[in-house]
Amino acid sequence: LPLYRVWRPFACGGVGLALFTERFYFSSQFVIIDAAIAPVGFDYRPLVDHLSVTATYRLVGEDPGGWRPAVILGTSVDDFSDGSDQVESRSYFATVSKALPEFKVGGVTPAPYVGAVWIDKLNEFRPLAGLNLSHKEASLMIQYSGTDTHLTLSRRINDNLSVSAIYWGMKYPGLGMRLSF
Repeated sequence: LPLYRVWRPFACGGVGLALFTERFYFSSQFVIIDAAIAPVGFDYRPLVDHLSVTATYRLVGEDPGGWRPAVILGTSVDDFSDGSDQVESRSYFATVSKALPEFKVGGVTPAPYVGAVWIDKLNEFRPLAGLNLSHKEASLMIQYSGTDTHLTLSRRINDNLSVSAIYWGMKYPGLGMRLSF
């Protein structure tokens, strides 16, 4: 999943920036600028001049006081591992997620998600899963993206701005920033 899905969904739109200084498939440095006016956006990687269209649609909204989970559909172009090789491919995903405030411990609310991603170039489905642990202004996302595990520690500065420390694929450290509007 692209980085903008690691952070909270846009209220109505937003812009994000992520920077990785280690070697990635696309280049020796990795910068992503993404923007969206819900539900369509773009992912631009300026160091390799690569632009792709993304889309995320909330098919069913979560019922915060009830049992109903959110159902989210989307598409993007991402890097996927095929054994020892990396491929860039359009992918399509569906997830089901639900915050579980009844399991809150020490002010931390867990919100698990599960789903699947279809990877065009590999012609296969892969599982998606994760857990977001949120506390007032901070959250930790543990994410399995169908290829690798990722960690993101985020701090909300205000209602519209958050910053993140990212450990992509448990190999590549990075920084992220999200501005929502």
